[in-house]
Amino acid sequence: MTSKTVSISSEPSRDIPAREGWTMLVSLGFATTVAIWIVGYLSFIGPGRAIGELLFAMMLLLVLIGGVLAGRYRTGGVADLRKGMLAGGWTGMIVAIFNLLIVGSLVRSNTLGEVLGWLLGLFLVSILLGAVGGMIGGIKQGASRLRRTSPLSVFSTVLACTVFMLLFSGGLVTGLEAGLAVPDWPNSFGHNMLLYPLRNWEGGIFFEHAHRLYGMLVGVGVVTFLVLVFLNDRRRWMRICSILLLLMVIIQGLMGGFRVTEISILLAIIHGVFGQLVFVSVVMMASFTTMFWRSSTVRTPHESTENDRFLTALLPLALILQLILGACLRHLQVMSPDGESLLLPQSAMYTHITFGVIAFALAILVGLRAWGAYPDQRLVHRLGQAVMIVVSLQFVLGIIALVYVLIRSGVMPPPMEVIFTSMHQATGAILLALSALLFIWHRRLVEPMPSRSSSTH
Repeated sequence: MTSKTVSISSEPSRDIPAREGWTMLVSLGFATTVAIWIVGYLSFIGPGRAIGELLFAMMLLLVLIGGVLAGRYRTGGVADLRKGMLAGGWTGMIVAIFNLLIVGSLVRSNTLGEVLGWLLGLFLVSILLGAVGGMIGGIKQGASRLRRTSPLSVFSTVLACTVFMLLFSGGLVTGLEAGLAVPDWPNSFGHNMLLYPLRNWEGGIFFEHAHRLYGMLVGVGVVTFLVLVFLNDRRRWMRICSILLLLMVIIQGLMGGFRVTEISILLAIIHGVFGQLVFVSVVMMASFTTMFWRSSTVRTPHESTENDRFLTALLPLALILQLILGACLRHLQVMSPDGESLLLPQSAMYTHITFGVIAFALAILVGLRAWGAYPDQRLVHRLGQAVMIVVSLQFVLGIIALVYVLIRSGVMPPPMEVIFTSMHQATGAILLALSALLFIWHRRLVEPMPSRSSSTH
């Protein structure tokens, strides 16, 4: 029994199995959806009518671009309008399926005709734009770079970006103190969460409800990832990891909901910390699914590996502790009785500042070691550079955010405070993810130098 493959005349040695080809189309559809949601999120923040309409046009353009990428991938660099159109059309349909999460909020009435009209319009426009993009991609000569990439890695990378956007939107909710703007859960003001009318998304309600919808998108993405792993990856431990990831996301969602219904500060702290651990887990899985991870089975011996292994393991643990301290500082602050300033928990503040200096020094040390000691391992070298750059940025953002918090006057947080506290949180998530990547890739690519006694026997 032979497996069906996607033939590529220009690359006879790289026939794409049908299952892998469909996985890439799903990945491109999901990536297009996430890009559309990001643009939509920005358009709702309030840039003005003209810019809002421009962003709407950009969302349509993104579907076209997704179709172009699908067409180029499917045709393998050989001009084939039919194959490109079909690939782009299927990608557009996948975009429409994922966007079913949001289309219900656009319906102004519950009449069957309007519901069917929105659904029909969603699928027709998405498929048509995707097909046109696929035809454009089918004209383009030269093989797509996506053909040298694992489709599962593409999906997991996009999923990591989606989780990051979920973290960022959650940071804005906390910064704007809008965590209870929608007082019920799993409904939103009595409506089904996916059907809450778009016209009511204003102020803190928008930020809180959008955060919930991002959570739904992450949930659907993780379920899709689980299915794709079982279809494409035979490694048992990877399948177990995908199941554990789904359980983590379910737990995270429940904690977010109970934080609202129980009005629990403790759950808010745990929810914020655990969300970053979910993000780090997805980032690591994005590495585990790359072709480079599968092919890099030979390690380079190095005399400093033993000490550096300890340091690369210590850094993520230190950053997690710093994350917990930061979450306590952010969630335990209260307004003064006169409503003119914030009262910060002194123990959490001074501990967070002190340990922040220690974590900064440790990150610089680990980054310098990875950057300077392993010039032959380009990935370890670059991860070391990235850790040093991001931790420096994180340190500066932390100082600025603390200054704005300390000088606040009035109940409502000023925009600059929200911006810098949210950036500080988001950069911290990136730093934690980079430290985790350095940890796993250091163990994957280098090993301790054999001792002289063992090498002589």
